[in-house]
Amino acid sequence: MRSKVMILVLVNVLLLSGVAAGGVTHEASGNPGVNRMVKTSVVNIPPLSLKDLSNGYVELHMKGVSSYLLKPGYPELPMVVETFELPFGVKNVEVSFTPKDVVEQVVAKKIKPSPPMLPLVFEGNGALENGENKEVYGSVEVFPSTWYTYRVGCGLNKEMKRVTFVNVHIYPVRYSPGLNELYVMSEANLSISFDKPKTSFFPRNTEYDMVVIAPSVFSDALQPLVEHKNNHNIKTVLKTTEDIYDEYPGVDKPEKIKYFIKDAIEKWNITYVLLVGGLKKFIWANGRDDCNQGSKDWFLPVRYSNIFDNPKYPLSDESDLHDPGVISDLYYADVYREGGVFESWDPNHDGVFLAWNKPGVENDTGVDFYPDVALGRLACRSVKEVKTVVNKIINYESKPCDPSWFKRMLVVSGDGFLDQKDLNIQWDTSSLPDGFYRVYAQSFNPGHESGPIEIINITLDRTVETHLTFN
Repeated sequence: MRSKVMILVLVNVLLLSGVAAGGVTHEASGNPGVNRMVKTSVVNIPPLSLKDLSNGYVELHMKGVSSYLLKPGYPELPMVVETFELPFGVKNVEVSFTPKDVVEQVVAKKIKPSPPMLPLVFEGNGALENGENKEVYGSVEVFPSTWYTYRVGCGLNKEMKRVTFVNVHIYPVRYSPGLNELYVMSEANLSISFDKPKTSFFPRNTEYDMVVIAPSVFSDALQPLVEHKNNHNIKTVLKTTEDIYDEYPGVDKPEKIKYFIKDAIEKWNITYVLLVGGLKKFIWANGRDDCNQGSKDWFLPVRYSNIFDNPKYPLSDESDLHDPGVISDLYYADVYREGGVFESWDPNHDGVFLAWNKPGVENDTGVDFYPDVALGRLACRSVKEVKTVVNKIINYESKPCDPSWFKRMLVVSGDGFLDQKDLNIQWDTSSLPDGFYRVYAQSFNPGHESGPIEIINITLDRTVETHLTFN
């Protein structure tokens, strides 16, 4: 049995509102040399309100809570997300959560179900069904099955310091559809226990702030950028991919580069990584050598995920198209997982990186996904492109910005793929005399939720062609 022996000052402030500061407690541990700590907090939950919808359901709201537990066909419930910061390298993180003042509330109508996934290309003839999961809504089982879930990872915080994140998803409202009952908490006690790291992972002094990784063919073109950064007090060093491949282990070239980045963090305390290199060919190239990576036709290799669509969303509802994984440079930035352990993106060691729903392959669960360095890539395809972008960076950072830059904006926007060329609405105006008319239009989605009423003023004149446009 652990016993509390000393109260320390709360060091880490909780990131989000709704959490009252508690304390950090030092606990005795049965394991010699293990420094066990407990961090406690009180979570305050805002009041719940219900809104009647025109489709027979009710919608739940909590003031200041904008996140929802969304699972297609399941009840849509508010979710409170709290993020805590612990020292980098802590181990054996455990979260305990005790709700207080839980109230049972009977509801006359069912809770609105979460919407379905929407394909980017909808080829069906009918509307997407926005229905409830009949098994869930007919059950007395409480959804969700627990008051909270959590995950632990390592990454950079807002101050660009490496920490351990504990991300807690709190479900303040749980629902039994078969009993028409809500279970609502107003407060909860939360505690996080962990083992403090015995040693520091990183050097006290920063030898370099940034490392540039590129093939040797780009070295000369990148030297002005390295010198420019050093002259602006960003200590920068260039490392070639050829040297990395010779000096570091790894199952493939991307992993060798990632091991170098880990080494650069632990030796030099770097924060920034710049990758330089895109495809080698301008017209056609084989970007993927195998399911995990592309190297042969790349100046600097890329890591591919193996995340497959299942179901086939979001590409199409009727075709056999699917997404077999995409390029992700987050792989290079996500260096550590909980405990300061190297994050391989292949936790089950089956040789398939970041697999999910891939036929015949075990899913890779528990991947960290928090970046441990600020990383970017200049996807240059030639020395000329490297020189061009280097000159642009140096000029941008060396000269005062043109004030007009702040008044110009390029916006790429969309409207949810709802365009329809012809609604096939037949307008029978044979019994109407020419003159002025006012048309009222309103749209409804598959869940029978209504949009705003639009008023269109038109003049009926049979001598000219008339067009009606609705938003």
